[in-house]
Amino acid sequence: MIVVAIIGVLAAIAIPAYQNYTTRAQVSEALGMASAYKGELIAVYSDTGACPTSLSDMGAISTGLINSKYVRSIALNATYPLAVCAFEFKFNTVGMNDGVAGKKLIFAMMDYVGNGSARWECVSTEIRQLYLPSACKGI
Repeated sequence: MIVVAIIGVLAAIAIPAYQNYTTRAQVSEALGMASAYKGELIAVYSDTGACPTSLSDMGAISTGLINSKYVRSIALNATYPLAVCAFEFKFNTVGMNDGVAGKKLIFAMMDYVGNGSARWECVSTEIRQLYLPSACKGI
């Protein structure tokens, strides 16, 4: 009986921790994609001096739909405060943890800092800080 109680306590601790881990893994897929789009966005910005006007300028298809397990689409975001350029990822609704299903993550290139390099922010008003990768926490 004691063994069953111990297993129950361990399961009560392990299951929520595992769910948090899998949710963070789902969100981090968007950051992996962001690194590819980040290079395209910088290339367009350095060539034209302006943000891309369409997704095809960044190498994405014009509809923004992505064939991915967790990320459904990418879009340009022109409303993120103080951003030079920004894009947002929208997560799938099926096969996702409730903490991120159908929600958005914004990845923005902020004003250049003194040394001439871009500073990047990722943020979401819809996803709890608990589920965001460490690169996005505290913003």
